[in-house]
Amino acid sequence: MALRSWPLATALSVAALLLPVVGAQSARADNPPPCNGGSICFWSEDGFHGATWEWTSNSGYRDMPPNLHDHVGSFVANTRACFINWQPVEKRDVFSGDWRSQYLGDFGGRIDGVGPGKC
Repeated sequence: MALRSWPLATALSVAALLLPVVGAQSARADNPPPCNGGSICFWSEDGFHGATWEWTSNSGYRDMPPNLHDHVGSFVANTRACFINWQPVEKRDVFSGDWRSQYLGDFGGRIDGVGPGKC
């Protein structure tokens, strides 16, 4: 009997050790990377990867750079702004503190530009 219970006890101990590690990794994935105040940081790929661009609210309206035009995979906002698609016209209000780690399948696949303030 002792031989049969030892592998089960070992398996449970190993599982208990691994669960906190998996939980800690998941928690980190829920935290966006930093972006300067007054800015919105854009990435070309989901999960804050790929090419990046930082737009600042004091720069006014800007078209997305060619590599991010209709191709924003993720973003972090530290200011209020308006994301715009021109054809057909669609606008999205963005607030300071907003972020998306998977945006390409949503409005990130249509975004043409960004402007300051509310839409």
